[in-house]
Amino acid sequence: MIPPGSVLPGKALYSFDLFDTLVARPVKRPGMVFYLLDRLGVDYRFPLIGLLGFRFWRVLAERVARRLSQHEDIGLFDIYRVLALVIRSPAAQLKRELAVELALLQPIGPNVELLAALLVQGKQCCIISDMYLPPATIGRIIRKHVGDVDFLVSSREGLTKRSGGLFRRMLDRYRLAPAEVQHFGDNPGADDDVPRRLGIDTVLLPGLNRPGRPRSFYDVFCLRAAEESGFHQAGYEIVGPCSVALARFIAKDARQRGLSRVVFAARDGYLLKEAFDALGSGIDSAYVRLSRRALYVAGFALHGDYERFFEGRVSAADFFARLGFECPGELAMLDPARHRQAFIDALKRLGFEAAAHEEAAIMRDYLQAHGFAGKVGFVDLGWRGSLQAAVQDLCGEDCRIHGYYFGSITDTVEHRAFYFQNGRPLARCAIVFQALPVFEFLFTEPIHTLRRIRRSGQGEGFEHEFVADEPDSQVALRHQVAAGARRFFADIAGLLPMLENSDCCGAVDLDPILNAHLKRPSAEFIRVFDGIGHAEGFGGSKYGSLLSEERKSLIGYRNAYWRSAYVAGNAWLRLLHRLLYSRLGMFLILNRGRIVGGAKKRLRGTA
Repeated sequence: MIPPGSVLPGKALYSFDLFDTLVARPVKRPGMVFYLLDRLGVDYRFPLIGLLGFRFWRVLAERVARRLSQHEDIGLFDIYRVLALVIRSPAAQLKRELAVELALLQPIGPNVELLAALLVQGKQCCIISDMYLPPATIGRIIRKHVGDVDFLVSSREGLTKRSGGLFRRMLDRYRLAPAEVQHFGDNPGADDDVPRRLGIDTVLLPGLNRPGRPRSFYDVFCLRAAEESGFHQAGYEIVGPCSVALARFIAKDARQRGLSRVVFAARDGYLLKEAFDALGSGIDSAYVRLSRRALYVAGFALHGDYERFFEGRVSAADFFARLGFECPGELAMLDPARHRQAFIDALKRLGFEAAAHEEAAIMRDYLQAHGFAGKVGFVDLGWRGSLQAAVQDLCGEDCRIHGYYFGSITDTVEHRAFYFQNGRPLARCAIVFQALPVFEFLFTEPIHTLRRIRRSGQGEGFEHEFVADEPDSQVALRHQVAAGARRFFADIAGLLPMLENSDCCGAVDLDPILNAHLKRPSAEFIRVFDGIGHAEGFGGSKYGSLLSEERKSLIGYRNAYWRSAYVAGNAWLRLLHRLLYSRLGMFLILNRGRIVGGAKKRLRGTA
């Protein structure tokens, strides 16, 4: 950003560089645009040529075009005349490059506001740029993001800033001496050294380039917010790409299935719905507040199975609290898992069955009011499809539900998972499951867990009752995650129509991102979650810290919510972690019930 107070008074002209000064692409470096073009698809004359990637050929073509040119600078058409030797339909590819540039470019707000303020004060301003884009395109960019400002561009003038020729042309046009001009730009050579040697006062802005090579389509993008927290970054780098990738997967499959409506389940589906709506798929979407507690209790009216309420290890007080009752004194010190019948008898005495039937009637009306009729898509983050099954039971034959999940560890024709299905591929399942609470935290809406649905006072609408399953201050942090994700949605929005028929931006493009943040997190990323907790079990019955403060041990590792973060700095635990979350380890974990059951059966057969 242009530092406050850097504008020198009394100048006759204020000149501004354009790219990375007034407008910028939300990518780590300008050259990464060529990587995006490669992923969107390039028709090469010979398949082997494509092995080097479009970026290689695009950069080489620009260098050759400059060597062949009799002018200081060239235009995009000159570059594509050379590229025509290696790609088919160069005109179509040139048009696509222009479309990608126009889709990505955004104004740098404070700098554009400064230029606008100078114009309001009656000051004379112009834009001067070394750029191969056609002058008509440059003019379109300036009018859209900056305003009605005169400009000089090297692709039209045949002169460059870095040679000094474009600055001399500017001085001649405005009939000014160098001392009457102040220039703002980000290139140390072309925007600072060269104009200073000519006698022009300059303000050198910090560069926007980021280090690193692109590991995937999504990894090209970067957050350019002035103030960004670790949660903003996580929302931008993890939640944004995952939401867009899953939304594209859902839209494509839902169209093939002829679904007219897709319902996103709270709390994990709110950003997924925003990404889905941004696609403009033409499929109606809805957002419905659900929870395992609300559905499990209502579902009891159908199946009468008390066993589902003994999920997880909870105290007697928590067992009753999550079902909406006070714990009887005589059971307060007992373990629900070991004294199941006593707890079931207590629920019967407390009138739980009648309460469940009442909640079931309300829940059926609530689901119907939110579009659960006919063929419906149902979206949840994952993992076993228990919410979908409970909703299907309550809706009955009036609704046919097909589920969509980011990942699943069950296999059924009634749902499709995007990143891993039935735990396969094992490597992808391992990435997410060793950090499952962290992943869920990032997608969770900034609101507490739903306890139950009630009818409103007039009886025509519905009200939500929530349970305080985590501190309000922690809930508020998720607004930062959401802000980062929404920034990503805005940055990629212009490219979404171009992705319609493309195979890129799928699960493979998420692998490097999730590997880097969840499986091999940096110390800086781990520190972001210091003091953050996670409530698991239905009704938020079990709450614990994402980063364990216990001394490193096997028990601590077993109880850790984020295991790759827990083993950081401990060699033998890190080795154990790699073994457990290897493909073989994940296979044994996911199939331990079947393996143990088969072993017991063989032992009984030999006895």
